[in-house]
Amino acid sequence: MRSILTFYLNSFKGLSREVWTLAIVLLINRSGMMVLPFLTLYGTRELGFSVVQAGILTGMYGAGSLAGSWLGGWLTDKIGFYKVASRSLIFGGIGMTSLLFFKDFYYLSAAVLITSTLADASRPPIMAAVSIFSKPENQTRAIALIRMAVNLGIAIGPAVAGLLAGTLGYDWLFILDGLTCLIAAFYLMRKIDPSRKKRPAQNFTGDRRTVSSDYIYLIFLFVAAINIIAFIQIMSTVPLYFSQVFGLNESQIGLFFTFNGLLVFFLEMPLVAFSQKRWPPFKSMIIGSFFIGLGHLFLNFPLHWLIVIAAYNILISLGEIINFPFGNSLALSRAPHHLKGKYMGFWAMMFSSTFIIAPVLGTRLVDSFGFFTTWIVIAFFNFISIPGFMWVNSHWESSKEIEESSLDPNYIH
Repeated sequence: MRSILTFYLNSFKGLSREVWTLAIVLLINRSGMMVLPFLTLYGTRELGFSVVQAGILTGMYGAGSLAGSWLGGWLTDKIGFYKVASRSLIFGGIGMTSLLFFKDFYYLSAAVLITSTLADASRPPIMAAVSIFSKPENQTRAIALIRMAVNLGIAIGPAVAGLLAGTLGYDWLFILDGLTCLIAAFYLMRKIDPSRKKRPAQNFTGDRRTVSSDYIYLIFLFVAAINIIAFIQIMSTVPLYFSQVFGLNESQIGLFFTFNGLLVFFLEMPLVAFSQKRWPPFKSMIIGSFFIGLGHLFLNFPLHWLIVIAAYNILISLGEIINFPFGNSLALSRAPHHLKGKYMGFWAMMFSSTFIIAPVLGTRLVDSFGFFTTWIVIAFFNFISIPGFMWVNSHWESSKEIEESSLDPNYIH
């Protein structure tokens, strides 16, 4: 027992104070993530939208996230992570609160698009900052810590959101979501000193790659997107499934997200440390994809709904833990230091594009074929990504032409 506790505690060692600050910023921010998990239910129950319209509404959030990810990545390499992240959180918070005033489908869709553009511009700079504030050997664990903070926030936010939506109404979700964005921004500005500036060296003759010319990286993003499109159903069609098939209310659905977040919170750091010592990154991603696919197939098992939800929760959480931190780390490690923002911007854009495709695809599959067929198709997405990761792995190292000595890794704006 003591050895397990020692291993758990050791998985947190060696991470810098700034990495912990970034994790706390995201913990605050994600604790207020109340709107997105309930956006489809808000559209259908509160505003009377159809299932397809609710899927489009969630897709608009993804479209804005895509635009914000590109903007955030581009700005990070221009003016630095600090300015981009802090301004994004402030304006995103204001935009999130303003959503409660829009009830028309078209006006609300436009407002969601603008708000998610502003809010998700913070993602590339925060991930790029990980490479500034962590040693290469600690990078995957630093990403795991940040994801751990995100998932603890997700454990808190949706649970509170479910209670608020069922008692005080949906308006409070928008108010608290916006407020936590503002608190996260002020915490970031207070804890990280922007006066510690170093400009990156201007001559990067050692590495002439661009993101758009790195075709292996682009294929890697495409394969990862296939897997994530399946996983993102947890934010759109899965809540509908729990509501329409199992008859769960908002509070019960919120508790599902709480248990999911807590599982990831407690298991991510030790499992990432365990995986790092035993498997190469791509093997971890393959195992994670398999677990996520198995979780979706389990939704079709003719068992008691509580057993189905518990098994799905465990499998999807294990898959997420083993897959996602290594994907982030591979993307970050492949980027030349002067292009961290753009590379992570493309990673965030890929992730955001799944928020456009996943809810629209999932809700249309449900509308046309029902849930049983939907989960088979979604699991196929997870399983088809496995040979994709194998192919990328076989070409990953041979396609890299980076001369680290010509780059300055220690700059901060």
